[in-house]
Amino acid sequence: MHESGTAAVVGELYDLPLKVLRDHLVPAEPPELEIGVIELEDGSAALATVLRDAVVDPLLRSGDIEDISYLGDWRAFLHVEG
Repeated sequence: MHESGTAAVVGELYDLPLKVLRDHLVPAEPPELEIGVIELEDGSAALATVLRDAVVDPLLRSGDIEDISYLGDWRAFLHVEG
């Protein structure tokens, strides 16, 4: 998680073999993303695709990304934005 804090957001949980993650998903991700560990609502942990910390602040400062974590859900953002 970025050093600025944490936020509870809706996500999707998938169970897949690590071979698929290693051989297909990770190589296909853009360089700004990486695999990180997140805490789930029940306190357990899961691997997740996250934006690299080194990329977050410059993008926020430039306005190229917007922090929508206060909405808690990507779909809520799409609804608000219309």
